[in-house]
Amino acid sequence: MAIKRYIATSDNTITDALKENLQTKGTGSNMGSADVLESFYIVGQTSASSGMSSEKSRILIQFDIDKLNQDRTDGLIPSSGNVDWYINLHNAPHSYTLPKDFKMVIKVCSGSWQEGRGLDLDNYSDETYEGTGSNWIRKGALGDGNSTWLTEGGDFAESILSPVYTTSFTDGTEDLSVDISNAVEDWMTGGVKASAAVQVHSSATSANLDDKKFTLVDSQSTTVIFKFDKDVTTEGLGAIGEHKIIGLSGLGSVAAIATKIIASVNNVPELRTTATTNDTGTDYLTLTQDDLGLAGNTVGGPGNLVITGSIGTNGLVSSNKFVNGTGIPNYGLGVFMSSSFETGSASNYTKKFFARSSEYFFLRPNLEARWDSSIKDSAANFAQSSSLATGEDNLNTIYLYNYVRGQLQNIPATHAIHTDTNVIHVSLYSNSAGNIYDKLALPKGGDVTTANFLNATGGIYNGPQGAVTGIYTASLAMSHSLDTVYAAWHFNDVISYHTSSGITVSSVNASNYNPDPDYVTTINNLRPSYSREEEARFRLFVRSKDWNPNNYTAMQSEFPSEVVEDAYYSLYRTSDEYTVITYGTGSALSPLADGSAGSYTRLSYDISGNYFDLDMSLLQSGYEYGLKFAYYSNGSYRYQKEVFKFKVEE
Repeated sequence: MAIKRYIATSDNTITDALKENLQTKGTGSNMGSADVLESFYIVGQTSASSGMSSEKSRILIQFDIDKLNQDRTDGLIPSSGNVDWYINLHNAPHSYTLPKDFKMVIKVCSGSWQEGRGLDLDNYSDETYEGTGSNWIRKGALGDGNSTWLTEGGDFAESILSPVYTTSFTDGTEDLSVDISNAVEDWMTGGVKASAAVQVHSSATSANLDDKKFTLVDSQSTTVIFKFDKDVTTEGLGAIGEHKIIGLSGLGSVAAIATKIIASVNNVPELRTTATTNDTGTDYLTLTQDDLGLAGNTVGGPGNLVITGSIGTNGLVSSNKFVNGTGIPNYGLGVFMSSSFETGSASNYTKKFFARSSEYFFLRPNLEARWDSSIKDSAANFAQSSSLATGEDNLNTIYLYNYVRGQLQNIPATHAIHTDTNVIHVSLYSNSAGNIYDKLALPKGGDVTTANFLNATGGIYNGPQGAVTGIYTASLAMSHSLDTVYAAWHFNDVISYHTSSGITVSSVNASNYNPDPDYVTTINNLRPSYSREEEARFRLFVRSKDWNPNNYTAMQSEFPSEVVEDAYYSLYRTSDEYTVITYGTGSALSPLADGSAGSYTRLSYDISGNYFDLDMSLLQSGYEYGLKFAYYSNGSYRYQKEVFKFKVEE
């Protein structure tokens, strides 16, 4: 499996467009439950002494990064650097005007927001005011810790950690598919929450703190002013917009005052800041932003602490700022017209995409992980070294698959003999009746460090996801003129693990004509239907179209499959020929290097031929699908005519 999709967990359209009366703007409207998302720029619907009106609509979208991190921990997706992340939005056809030749940007949101339950994309009647759901002015309900955007229309970060992605549209009907790997990996990496250290001065008392104030600004720009009052005992009480009162009545020590400040800060639910006791002493406290990252820093974000009154004498001592926050929190993305298409005298109306609530399974916004998971096991095309090939092409990489009761497992360490089973040796010999000591001398190269050495030193296979449980590999060349060899896996000639069946040795030969191979393909284990709960492995049988076996070969009970070094699959829904998975050949005219994420549908192969795994949860149940294949041969991709169909059930 080399592709995995994550449907958006929240999306919304926010706008400052004029309502139907062309007098009132729908800045308070929310469209979080609409089945489409919309971005546009309209100019000149009305005019006044100040000039012509302008209206904008923007898209907010967010994905569950915790799910991505869990899947990475579980080995379901590769480590950072071995996977590409694409955001995919699918065009929603409509009867309105389409903009042409325009650009859109994708920016990282620097503040959290609520999806909301609004539906009306036409009259903007579903207004949130200060209730649940984001709009052009507000991030969401104030009581849930949200505030107004620092800038109307959304807060978006632009920095090295928060790059701006741009994509172009020609006729306006295109889907949006953009590699946003940097942003996703930064989200997954996480970071550190910004904090500020505060000390209650040793000479502070209830009396001399009376009426003094301090202001806290959290990572979402929510601002709360706290005021000390020596005559009450309350903890951070006060209506929204008023001072939050910290009652000091009856407190006789700085430790007690510090404790009261902590309780008061934590008693204000709309403030995304937490107060705790500092390890330095009972007169110290730490204020920590609830959201990790740069968003909580004074430098790089809105977080702040301002003390009004005496600092250092009879009051609070502080650095006056939140510092040391790192990383980018996952507040999602904004998708909208780029600046040059969201200003000026020309309207760009209107681009629509399907939303996560869409009834169309494959058209919902998704974040797609792509990587090359192919394993190329040279036991299928083991070659004798030749002066016609480079040193790298003369290497054969072979694999050992350690299945125990049907499951891949690492070889257990043997006390005092083989303590590090990440290291394993492999030797070749020529006679199946021989034993591990009838080894063939191997040329230097790959995992053979010395010419004529008898062992290649291999180890655990490291794929895009890291070390793969139970799979071992080694690379070696072979210079002997033999038709068949056998691979013996062992450790230092002391412990023998496995001896392979005969591996057919091929030769690298030049030719006096230019071959043009054509293939016939079947899938040996194709079933009529599959469950969405399974990951299916498809095994191909490939033969040259002009293959003409002799009598001996024809009488054999089992014909060996040919191996296509670079083979790719695509998948479509047969009812409407909708392409679900495209050929992952990348944009190159020739195959990308092994491990390139662009080759996310490249097939693996072993001694039995080509194969690949397909995660059926990617597919909608109740439909029939078709598999097609493309082979790279003789300098070009050859698209095979065979189609292999199956259904997917719940």
